[in-house]
Amino acid sequence: MSATTTPTQTRSLSGRTVRSVLVVWTVGIWGSRLRNIVTDGELAGFELAIAVIVAGFLIAAAVAVGFSMLKDLPWHGRALGILVIAGIARFTTRGIAILASNEFDTGFKVVHTVLWAVTVILSVLAAREYAGQRQSTVRS
Repeated sequence: MSATTTPTQTRSLSGRTVRSVLVVWTVGIWGSRLRNIVTDGELAGFELAIAVIVAGFLIAAAVAVGFSMLKDLPWHGRALGILVIAGIARFTTRGIAILASNEFDTGFKVVHTVLWAVTVILSVLAAREYAGQRQSTVRS
């Protein structure tokens, strides 16, 4: 820490970093999934629509978090909460289905379990840091 940086500033910068990584991670993962959805010839109708809506929603939630963080908007905490809950919920429901299925090989299961774990870890760290930042702001 430099002589001009306070612990609160360091915590705030760290929180922005974790939240930024979560935003980039989410857009990357779900942008890739959206590309796969569009090029998958086996998806059609309702299944295709739901897949596009889920991926689009998570990308939009991540963009909202990034935008609200950059502009320091009052609804940033709500946007972050939606992204955290939606990301964890989607990976958990799909992750359990993937692990329980005989349809997928071990490599696919390992990759999706890692994606699931990273999403949960980043989400929890981002939420904790945001909560800590809010508490330190209230104490100041």
